[in-house]
Amino acid sequence: MYSPKEESARQTHKNWLAKRQAHLKQEDPRMPVLEAQGILGPIPGDDRNLWPVSERINPLVVSVPASAPVTLKNGESITFFLDNTELYRRPIEALEDLQFSIEPGLLGSGKPYELVYEHSDGLGNTMPSIPFVLDVDSQAPNRGETGEPAVLPDEVGSDGLTLEYLENHASLDITVPRSSDILAGDTITISWVPVVARSFRQDFAPITSKVVTYPDFIGVHDPVVHIDSELIKDLPQGKIGIFYRYIDRAGNMGQFSNVTVLQVNLTPAPGNLLAPKVLLAEGDGIDRADAQLGVEVEIPEPVYDNPQDYDEIEVIWEGTAVAAVLLDTLPMYIPIDWSTLSANGALDKRSFKVSYNVVRGALSTPSPELDVTVDFTVAGPEPDPSTPGPINSALPAIVVKSRELSPVDNVLGNADKDLDATAQLASNPFAPGDILRLYWGDLRPHVAEFEIVTTGTAIEFVIPWDVIQRGGYNDQLPVYYSTWNEVNEQGSEHIAVDVRIVDITGLPDVEFPDRFAPPAGPTPVPVINCCSLPWNGININIPFDPDKMGVGDDVIIKWQAYEDRAGTSPIDSTYHEFEPIPLVAGNQYTNIPFVIPYANLVEPVITVGSGRVTYTLIKANGQRGEHSALTIITRVAGAGLCSESFPGVCNAFVDDRSGSTA
Repeated sequence: MYSPKEESARQTHKNWLAKRQAHLKQEDPRMPVLEAQGILGPIPGDDRNLWPVSERINPLVVSVPASAPVTLKNGESITFFLDNTELYRRPIEALEDLQFSIEPGLLGSGKPYELVYEHSDGLGNTMPSIPFVLDVDSQAPNRGETGEPAVLPDEVGSDGLTLEYLENHASLDITVPRSSDILAGDTITISWVPVVARSFRQDFAPITSKVVTYPDFIGVHDPVVHIDSELIKDLPQGKIGIFYRYIDRAGNMGQFSNVTVLQVNLTPAPGNLLAPKVLLAEGDGIDRADAQLGVEVEIPEPVYDNPQDYDEIEVIWEGTAVAAVLLDTLPMYIPIDWSTLSANGALDKRSFKVSYNVVRGALSTPSPELDVTVDFTVAGPEPDPSTPGPINSALPAIVVKSRELSPVDNVLGNADKDLDATAQLASNPFAPGDILRLYWGDLRPHVAEFEIVTTGTAIEFVIPWDVIQRGGYNDQLPVYYSTWNEVNEQGSEHIAVDVRIVDITGLPDVEFPDRFAPPAGPTPVPVINCCSLPWNGININIPFDPDKMGVGDDVIIKWQAYEDRAGTSPIDSTYHEFEPIPLVAGNQYTNIPFVIPYANLVEPVITVGSGRVTYTLIKANGQRGEHSALTIITRVAGAGLCSESFPGVCNAFVDDRSGSTA
């Protein structure tokens, strides 16, 4: 405690100091600091004068403050300087002379600038103003670097954001890592962005923000932004990306931060889930054929309680989680690939559980379980475990044998025609009871079967001739065999067998362009009559079949005339085989036209008889095919026979060569 005398002395000293300080201030003769329009002044935690980014498209207007001791039209002048560079000098004639606009280009280097004006009175005395330091800050917050992800409350980060959490907390508190250059006055914005395949700029519109305070600036803890719980209830739900962004007091924008993923689930949890179904698992369970066709887990209808469009279905197959898929209209079918089917064994038989989860954010609701059995056992060598088949490259190759004097494997020659063929395996790695099945071309089912009785015995299949005929001609007929263990079938590598001893069948019918065409429609057997002008020869056309004919093949045409309509009584000396017709590329467009000569071949059919056209296709590789067609020939007209001289009357258009009248 001070005595009254001491206290009085202390107060007297304080008063003297105050007067002395005021006197010292008055001793500074400089002009008062200039004023700048649109400038952000110092605040606690940031003592800079800042030129906002939003103002930098316009000139900066600076002026002498009203407190400056200047007079108009008294010989006084004013000069403005920027970093000691004179910008403007003029006498003070009007108030407008006390301000100046600085073009933005002079303030573009992103550094502090010193702005000063000098006042000169009419007597030659000049005094500068107190400098005004303007900071043109162009540096993006955090030095332009992307910030680390925001931090969620532990409970929200692990379980997602639920309605229960919002009802028990006034806000969701987002902890934002401090920027490397944080200052008071910085703004932190929070964006709430649904996580989709592609986000657009407008999706990052902020939902809330926080201004960094002086305590935030001088503190050591990261700032916290509070998102009101009631606001969140109206925001999108599902998988949400939380982004923050620093914007400094001048308006420079930082990068959006790295994302913090938040699962938002404000609806009741799914309920009353039904057990899954696996249709192929019914009965004897899933085998390799099922795996080849494709195994699917069915999520049955009706849909569970409280479904949401953003729910995901995650199948759990034998303990393995299958990639979740978005909920769709039930029933849903989710494929299970071979890698999942065989994850716990590709060659055995076993039973296990299958279920699914409804995934909503970080929460997962399980369904009841289904018992499933798989049997992937095989007969014979173990197949490649990476595929369910049907080909097992470990099976020994099959060979089709020939009876030719110089036989070539997998080629049937003329010596094999009309005879059964054999196919052999080079080795027998099978066990007693295994069944082998031979497949010939496209014929189904298998055409031969062989059961293993003794290990190591020779294996030979017999292919009957009628099977070879049904398999048809093919210079690369696919042939393979399979093994069968009453559950799974696996096939050998396919071989190509040259089967050219089978005649070509299914050749196109011969056409008769000039055949009789009654109003009721074509006759079952083509009719060549007087109006067909047979004395000009019988025109025929063989359609070109691109599947059976080709350039380089030959077509041989044969003719036989008959006394009767049925083609059973041949007329002597009317059989003729014409020279081969080599097929060329043009036949693909013109077909194969030909004329059967009248004299000696057609003319002997005096009244009503018939003629047969037979053509043989001879492939370049030697295979043959034959096809024939019968046509009725009639020249009976009036009291005798029509002829070129007496063609008769035709009711249809007849070639001008006929000489007849229509």
